[in-house]
Amino acid sequence: MNTYKKSLLIGAASLTVLLSGCALETKQEAELRLHGKSANAAESAAANQPAAGKLTSIQFYVPSEKENRISVIDVVSSKVVGNIPVSESPSTVIFSSTMREAYAANMHSSTISIINTQTLSVVKEVPVGPMPHGMVLSPDNKTLYVAAVADQFVYLVDTKEGKEAGTIDLGTGAKTNYLALLGDKLYISDHENHKVYIVNVKTKTVEHTIATGKIPRAGKVSDDGKTLYVPVAGDRALEIYNTADGKLLGKIDAIDGATDVVVTDNGQTAIVTGMEGSSVTFVDLQSYKAVKTLTGLPGAKHISFNRQQTKAYVTLSGSNQVAVIDTEKQEVTDRITVGAQPHGIQLKALPGIGGSC
Repeated sequence: MNTYKKSLLIGAASLTVLLSGCALETKQEAELRLHGKSANAAESAAANQPAAGKLTSIQFYVPSEKENRISVIDVVSSKVVGNIPVSESPSTVIFSSTMREAYAANMHSSTISIINTQTLSVVKEVPVGPMPHGMVLSPDNKTLYVAAVADQFVYLVDTKEGKEAGTIDLGTGAKTNYLALLGDKLYISDHENHKVYIVNVKTKTVEHTIATGKIPRAGKVSDDGKTLYVPVAGDRALEIYNTADGKLLGKIDAIDGATDVVVTDNGQTAIVTGMEGSSVTFVDLQSYKAVKTLTGLPGAKHISFNRQQTKAYVTLSGSNQVAVIDTEKQEVTDRITVGAQPHGIQLKALPGIGGSC
């Protein structure tokens, strides 16, 4: 589980499971429910809030490369409920732990958009390196780490000041792509040199590298920091490494264009997108075998779970849709129309208020 996901689970003991299975409750809505008033009353109270400020909604943010905007998807209704104009070719988006700020990487503008999620507006554009792509945020929300596809640096953004605050140099010829952060270790994929750099964020130095298969993409680190999952598009596989010594623990083949991966909390299942293969593959991590592949998903790119991991949402970069996958049935149950050429996808949900998504 990544750091962002952990932040969503803070205060999990206080979460209230709703009959709807997806909506977060305000205190007012909880009181209405507990006193037997109709669900319509709660819905009416929520409807009176300003549309942009409904912090009780659970939403996905999806950048559209072609339309230079972010689609806001309401999880309950599976509908687009808002759009945020940003700069050119947004690729990925992430949130602060409070969910009041979002950060979008704009590849062709070489900037980061800082977004107020209450007003659905950009409050500042921060110039960074060429073609910013993957991003991660430090647990204290103070530092944004940005991979720039077109050079050898990871760029640091001071989120409070809203400006660049230095770089991490990966060495001549390096190319940065996606990042994962756990503790003081930053894992950065190099899609051209077929490796992952492990950087100490305190010293801003590369501690060691892991040689991977061809074209590593959006890797993820296990909760305990011991395991690294790397989709390698060129080798059509998901590779699994021991982070301590860089040794390959396992390799699952036949995942055409492997791009992104999510892993269930129990560590038993991985779901891998395949952009070039237009597919999504379920992997048994006990046997290291692919158990089912869903096809006909044009340009399946990035993937994100809902809160309970009962659904996975996949951006289809070859269309203008997000596919909704039932993770138990392992089948597509819905497709949501968003902006053209959707890229990344991230969940916006307030921790510790209630709800089960």
